[in-house]
Amino acid sequence: MTPPFRVVAASPADLLPVFAALYGAPAEEMTWLADTLQAAWAVLDEDNAVRGAAGVRPSPAHGLELMGGALAAEPEEEQAVQTALAKAAHRDAGQVYAFADGSLFTAQALAQAGFQEVGAYRLLAGPTPEEGPPTLEGFTLRPLADVPDLAIRLDALTTYEDRIGHHAVSPTAAEDGAGGYDSTLSLIALDAQGRAAGICRAAAEEGYIRIDAPGVRADLRHTPLRQALLLGVCAQARARGIGDISLESWGDTPAELAADLALGLEIQFENPIYAAG
Repeated sequence: MTPPFRVVAASPADLLPVFAALYGAPAEEMTWLADTLQAAWAVLDEDNAVRGAAGVRPSPAHGLELMGGALAAEPEEEQAVQTALAKAAHRDAGQVYAFADGSLFTAQALAQAGFQEVGAYRLLAGPTPEEGPPTLEGFTLRPLADVPDLAIRLDALTTYEDRIGHHAVSPTAAEDGAGGYDSTLSLIALDAQGRAAGICRAAAEEGYIRIDAPGVRADLRHTPLRQALLLGVCAQARARGIGDISLESWGDTPAELAADLALGLEIQFENPIYAAG
């Protein structure tokens, strides 16, 4: 039997030490989290000791992302704390989703709170595909470095925002080097009017190319633009003599996953996303 718990609303700033313990980082490095959370809760036991904490931050198209979890305890107690936090967030904040990473929140705890699986974060990897990018009439693929206009870059980055698992992009994300990505290796797609149509960011790591999920404007997702961006980056990887890639994705569709697997990539890691609302 788990001990009785109660969930209380709390200031995100007051929970910084708890978030630091949950994420294994110094409290001063977690201030960004407190600054982005709209609301937060703590789980207290019968002795008023904190057993876990969570908060929610805005997601452009999917309500709020639930972050936090249970402090280390027996598995049954951890799951009870996670479920209590998820229920409180859904009750008080409405539409909420969370990554079922297996530690901060498990799939079982979220399911017990009434959440359902709606997507996933995936990491795929494999040999650099040798297939060339398809030619798309009316669109141009250019190295991100060749498009210095940060407004156009930011428009391209917003193509991710309706996919679950993504949060709103900030202007700093459009700058060279943001996220560790290489603007000479990354590609941006422009339509015939010079507007951003999509983007695929990449970075050279030791022995492989790290590729972010290709972002494509919603009205163009029926076209081969996503494939063109991905394979265009892969062509640049081959030109640099790099034989392996990794590819991240958040909330990709079954068709997009199938297309990536057809390129010879394999799933290395999968983190389900659960939502309630």
